Amino acid sequence: MKPNMKIQVTGAAEAARAALHIVLLPEGATPAIGNGKGSALELAARLLRRKEWKAEFRSDLLLYGQEAQDRLLLVGLGPAKEVDAEKLRRAAAVGLARARKLKVKTVGLSLEGAALKSIKPAEAGCALAEGLLLGSYKTPTSAKKPDEKSAGMLTVRLGASRQKEAFAAGVERGRIVAEATNLTRELADLPGNQLTPTILAQKAARMAKAEGLKCRIYRKKDLERMKMGGILEVAKGGVEPPVLIEMIYQPRRFKKTVCLVGKGLTFDSGGISLKPSNKMGDMKYDMCGGGAVIGAMCAVARLKPSVKVIGLVPSSDNMPSGTAQKPGDVLKTASGLTVEVLNTDAEGRLILSDALHHATGFEPDHIIDLATLTGACVVALGHDACGLFSNDEKLSKRLQEAAEVTADRAWPMPLFPEYQEDLKSPVADLANISGGQGPGAGTAAWFLSRFVGECSWAHLDIAGVAYGQRNRDYIGGKGATGAGVRLLAQFIESLS
Repeated sequence: MKPNMKIQVTGAAEAARAALHIVLLPEGATPAIGNGKGSALELAARLLRRKEWKAEFRSDLLLYGQEAQDRLLLVGLGPAKEVDAEKLRRAAAVGLARARKLKVKTVGLSLEGAALKSIKPAEAGCALAEGLLLGSYKTPTSAKKPDEKSAGMLTVRLGASRQKEAFAAGVERGRIVAEATNLTRELADLPGNQLTPTILAQKAARMAKAEGLKCRIYRKKDLERMKMGGILEVAKGGVEPPVLIEMIYQPRRFKKTVCLVGKGLTFDSGGISLKPSNKMGDMKYDMCGGGAVIGAMCAVARLKPSVKVIGLVPSSDNMPSGTAQKPGDVLKTASGLTVEVLNTDAEGRLILSDALHHATGFEPDHIIDLATLTGACVVALGHDACGLFSNDEKLSKRLQEAAEVTADRAWPMPLFPEYQEDLKSPVADLANISGGQGPGAGTAAWFLSRFVGECSWAHLDIAGVAYGQRNRDYIGGKGATGAGVRLLAQFIESLS
């Protein structure tokens, strides 16, 4: 998507001269007066000394000076010792929302010095850029006409008080990751008739070409040659041909190889095992895992880590028709394993099975898949974290660390060997769902684990966080969130 904001790193004085000056400050801090008697900053200092306003987290106060254009917005960060990257992201987004309402063209944003005591300048710059750019995202197909006065480019001047180079580097990294996340959100928010597997492949190829990635699109005849029965069987019920998108980033020198695999169901009706009509329209979001992989590959291409990264997105629709797969059918996957289809609405794991097997051919150090896979994971974790399943404890811990840094949350879940008992089938190597009342998210993860061989692997069930996530000012609420992109970018950089 085209950016609607320009971020500049400037000095504090230049930031203060913007049409709206936003100061993020922790409790007990007082901004430097600077502008002299009668200024909004002088009024703010007076109010804070008198304790007439407290800088509680996310609280804000708009002040006007004697000059008509002298406007100051204070945004609270809470206790100074508790200030972290997530608080900066949210506070920056709170300030941005007020700026949009005021319809200003330039905004200056400064961090009161005490706020930087608990966070490094590079981390602060990254967090502020993420909060601003993610908070500026607009759904691409909104029916509302934008207000002409508020439309157009907003310039934000970030005032660097110290270590300007490190701060600016952090801002640039935040810009890259936020724009990649917004790309994922834009793809996911498109309705099913505007984002078919073919169109998704075209958009991925266009991004790859622009960013210097290798890209190959495997189409139906290729998938038949590769014996990808999982993808082909799921696609049988619809008119849209399936694809497998392959993107490769390969630096000159690298020691690690990572494969990212994302579920790309551009619409999931449930097939013959038809979903209830209530909120079926949300099933355009069943490609969020694939969208996250496309966004992550965009970020990787720009960040240029010394890690080889392969992105794979199997994509199809899942529709009911006379040609659709039926409950009780048996299919053969690319790995050679056969699967009894007990429920056609458990289709994501079928298309992923072929892509995961394809990923093993690259002999990667790690395979990570993302999928809006189970409602059971939403029941377990709600809309605040994705479920993290892994056969490698070290990989799981590194992903948890990346999730902690980015606040792109992931919670470790068990992958008990007993789960394989729930997937036994009398007519195939395994069934696609539990025949009884097994743990839905766990058995789905176990199913996927059968297709990665001995490779270090992790599965992120993003069903609860890919859309409809709890509102965190810069992300969440209605629409796609781009869950997984920032986490993956952080993880891959940590391997460099």
